[in-house]
Amino acid sequence: MNRTIAAGLALPMIIAMATSSVLAAVAAALDITPLQFATCFAGVTPARTGAELNGQKERDNKAILLPCLQAINPDIDNARLDSVMDRFRGAPPPN
Repeated sequence: MNRTIAAGLALPMIIAMATSSVLAAVAAALDITPLQFATCFAGVTPARTGAELNGQKERDNKAILLPCLQAINPDIDNARLDSVMDRFRGAPPPN
């Protein structure tokens, strides 16, 4: 499935997520709206297992997320994104 179609299919879920308290808190900490954060996060592929948590996956996800967020709020830099995400990140998925 191409990325445009996948993103389109995910949009209803992303809009529903925009009302979640964690998503709203992350967005507020970045000075953007929950929908803006959800839209940027749509291209990210979170780790499904602890084994998938590796530097390359994190770099690939950040290469998608950070430029999108910076287009909305240029004050978001790598350190700020890391700080906010670390504050709200849940426990790592099981292996």
